[in-house]
Amino acid sequence: MPPTVSITPPEVFIDTGGFLALHVPHDPHHDAAINCRDKTLRFSSLYTSSAVIAETVAHIQHDNLLDQRNLNDLIDDFLTPGKWGASLLPVDEQLLMKGLSMVKENQNRRFSLVDATNILLMEKHRIGIIFAYDTFYDGVSIMRGFETHFIQRIGP
Repeated sequence: MPPTVSITPPEVFIDTGGFLALHVPHDPHHDAAINCRDKTLRFSSLYTSSAVIAETVAHIQHDNLLDQRNLNDLIDDFLTPGKWGASLLPVDEQLLMKGLSMVKENQNRRFSLVDATNILLMEKHRIGIIFAYDTFYDGVSIMRGFETHFIQRIGP
């Protein structure tokens, strides 16, 4: 019998767009997000940040994307991390300051502070895959030790 090989699940960072696509039925990416969840995310180690959660809830409330009952269900999922399976990565003061500098340097009005902190958290925790729909993640490089890797975006 061949030796057993341990397989480490891929690590995936979930962005606001990923959460919105999964939880908002009329989101244009909803079906693709559900497919991605069923075929990829459920076999992955998932991560997000408090900034992503705050942005997700703000988008839902501001754009009235879910009724109050469904918003409460999503918030309950966030309050019970084991239920949605993602580990929460902290955004500390140093990361926040670096993120603000990135936003200032980028000068793309659609590149937010949350996007910048996502990239920095992925670099810090050596996560190479993001579940997002923002195409500006394509071609973004992060350092992994002494090597440069490109972020891989999953989602259509």
